[in-house]
Amino acid sequence: GSPEEQYAQAFGLLRTGDYAAAAQGLAQFLNANPTHELAGNATYWLGETYYVRKDFAKAGKYFLDGYQKYPESRKGADNLLKLGMTLAALDQKNEACQALNEIKKTYPKAPEKVVERAASERQRLRCK
Repeated sequence: GSPEEQYAQAFGLLRTGDYAAAAQGLAQFLNANPTHELAGNATYWLGETYYVRKDFAKAGKYFLDGYQKYPESRKGADNLLKLGMTLAALDQKNEACQALNEIKKTYPKAPEKVVERAASERQRLRCK
């Protein structure tokens, strides 16, 4: 199918909770369409498939990739938030705080829910 159909199919698997199949579909989408406008979203959701399964090392890799490769993506701020949360889960508090503190600087127009969650995570981690 088209790239949009590939993405929709993989995202549908994610929504049903079939995270392994969703990860496979999203990875295939990214391999075939690395410059597509949905690639940033796909990278974020690929990270999310690993995050929910508590594979924080892989999740962190995709959230960092999403932030670095697709900074203008609609999921740019979300990638940075989840990168911070993932680093915290990996007991890398200083790096987690750096990522969380970067959100407002890099994404001054980030969605309010992302800003609020980052603030609560910074507070929980006692970031400076």
